[in-house]
Amino acid sequence: MRKQRLLTGIAGILMAFLFTGCNTSSVEEWVDEVVEDINGQIPDNTLLPVESVSEEKYVYGQLTEEEQLVYDEMLDAILNHREEVAVATLDKDVLAKMYEAIMADYGGLFWVDGYSYTEYSRAGVLTGLKFAPKYTMDEAARQETQAAIDEKVDVLLGGISSEDSDYQKARFIFDTLVRTVNYDLNAENNQNIISVFLEGRTVCQGYACATKYLMDLLDIPCTIVTGTANGEPHAWNLIELDGAYYYMDTTWGNPTSNSPDDFGDVAEVVDYCFFTATTEELFQTHSPNVNFSLPECNCLDDSYFVQENCYFKDWYPEDIGALFTELDSHPVQMKFEDEAVYGQAQQFFIEEGHIGDYYTGDSSLFYMKNETMRVLTFLKK
Repeated sequence: MRKQRLLTGIAGILMAFLFTGCNTSSVEEWVDEVVEDINGQIPDNTLLPVESVSEEKYVYGQLTEEEQLVYDEMLDAILNHREEVAVATLDKDVLAKMYEAIMADYGGLFWVDGYSYTEYSRAGVLTGLKFAPKYTMDEAARQETQAAIDEKVDVLLGGISSEDSDYQKARFIFDTLVRTVNYDLNAENNQNIISVFLEGRTVCQGYACATKYLMDLLDIPCTIVTGTANGEPHAWNLIELDGAYYYMDTTWGNPTSNSPDDFGDVAEVVDYCFFTATTEELFQTHSPNVNFSLPECNCLDDSYFVQENCYFKDWYPEDIGALFTELDSHPVQMKFEDEAVYGQAQQFFIEEGHIGDYYTGDSSLFYMKNETMRVLTFLKK
């Protein structure tokens, strides 16, 4: 499968790719600065033998054998902190696609932020391409940071067992990240897991990377998906539980990150609308923009609402009302299969005030509506 070639040249062009925001990207060309410096040099373009460690990764499995080789070469360079390596392609677009694939398949590469590449040519004919990761720290700092992350993650995962179900593992990760990590556009290192595990504040890319990182540790298949949500750059996850695919948006699990002006103080709420969501549900607001195929997510078996017995297909006011007895201990969310039952619940419990027939506590109640997902959320003020 591995092919080695010797690529040489006497002219080169260097370009850099930088990834910023929640997955926005910009391209910076350094042609004028570099061509003159490397012109006339004959670089060593020997391909290094590399071992694939990504056979089980979602995006890797969709690549051609030739693409997998380039992916392996690029990942090997990143993992071994190499400054520059020759790759088995002459197509810079393949580099971009493989870098995206690596970033979707791996959530813990906190020491790299984009890459540059150099094209080598002879007599106007392209003869070689080199990949150079853009590191944010040296290898010693990387090892120190990894040790600090490992220490935090070991404590965090102490609350879940490898023997627990896929649903329990995924919900634990979702709950933990939503409850312990603040959404903060000004957070440092917010494009990687440093912001999550060492600083406790991040944005969507950090949430998605941390979700992927923890899912890997608990043997839950997971991928990072990027695109837009409500028209803005965004990142979330595709996960596989018990053989079925679901979408998980940990960022939007925190209502204040989604619509902070609408909800007031809802710090204690975990919004399960965005835990194990279907394609139909999530794509009402989210649009992926990736170079790999995504499955149709249509299973409800590991939906929070199904698992926790708060998904209602028909109008059973007594069963629905029984959930309000739990309000003194935690917020209550309920989901309805269709608009008719959702409308009945709003009218009966909210507009007509029958929630008082079931909740007998002294606290005032606050509620939120997600009409697109037909979900009502109730909590104490």
